[in-house]
Amino acid sequence: MFDKQGLERQMKTARGQSSRLARWRAALRVGTVLTAAGFMLVGGTWLGLHGDSAMGREYKDLPGRTQSGARVDFSSLKDWNLKAENIVPSGHNPLYFPLKPGFRYIMENRNHPHGLLRIEVQVLDKTEPFDVPGIGKFECGVVQEEEFYDGVLDQRAENWFCMDKTTNALYTFGEVSWEIDQVGRKVFAGTWRVGDPDGNGIAEPGLLMPGTFTVGDKYIFDGHEAEAYGFTENMERGITMTVPAGTFSDCVRTREYSLTNPSDITDKWWCPGVGLVKDTSDGELVASDALPGTDMGSFGKHHREPRKQTVPPVAKVSSAVAKETALKEVPGKITSMKIERYGKHNVYAVEIIATKDGVETDVFVDIESGKVVGTDK
Repeated sequence: MFDKQGLERQMKTARGQSSRLARWRAALRVGTVLTAAGFMLVGGTWLGLHGDSAMGREYKDLPGRTQSGARVDFSSLKDWNLKAENIVPSGHNPLYFPLKPGFRYIMENRNHPHGLLRIEVQVLDKTEPFDVPGIGKFECGVVQEEEFYDGVLDQRAENWFCMDKTTNALYTFGEVSWEIDQVGRKVFAGTWRVGDPDGNGIAEPGLLMPGTFTVGDKYIFDGHEAEAYGFTENMERGITMTVPAGTFSDCVRTREYSLTNPSDITDKWWCPGVGLVKDTSDGELVASDALPGTDMGSFGKHHREPRKQTVPPVAKVSSAVAKETALKEVPGKITSMKIERYGKHNVYAVEIIATKDGVETDVFVDIESGKVVGTDK
């Protein structure tokens, strides 16, 4: 039986997180519900999707509209002419990081609400095989991404990236992800893969960076309608960026819109020969193998440190007190409560139907301090 409230709850918990991995996990839990109609409202814009659902067929031939009536469209697999003989697991798009085994870079966001966010990315020395109808057999490179909050590993993903050697465009063909539990064990979170059913057809690849950057172009960056679905718009070029790793010129800015969570909009800045230098969620580039003389000695440092938390925490605040605290924050009727992780906090997630407006609101009460550390509607 479909648990709509349960999926909505999980999406709310994920909204405070960052990165492709966290956004994908949120989309995984609710995407089927939100895309079932065959169209989506993003940033105030109705987008006509290319789905095969009943409502999707009904609206397929009608123009997508904004409030001013303008149509919004984006390129996808049908526009890219991908062929297996041209797809390779390594290479270098001018605006992306080098897709070659051993390459590494580090991003940090010191202002993240869940603590110091550190993201370590490396291209692993292995490939992932694919056999996709209409494209053929080929292999993708494997890019590992790990997220740490205040030095504690929180998430890990392996992304499958490929390059079209005829255009230098870089594509994603899916990913597999894990959450890290309190004692450091990997807990499988899910996967999406090009060629697999996505609840509304077959999952398609996403374009990470075109070979030629043109302002105004729009393209799908994740192509699984039920789990990871969104598009990128090329916003501007010719930018100079200064981040902890250095100052870079001739950079570009893109904007990513999720098609499964309209509130998820992310700006990213990319620089020639380096790749990503700034992300409104993930922070800024602090070190990269692409930069001569960069000290990468800190890469993997948290794996070399003793774990900061080796046993699950014990609640020091009773559930009764947590309920009382939550109701002071948002008066109303409690519909559910459970303990879960909220960023770096372990919390009572108290779901309340607010008396003021009838809106379902989650109040997060720290299980150790008893303080409210966040709310979400």
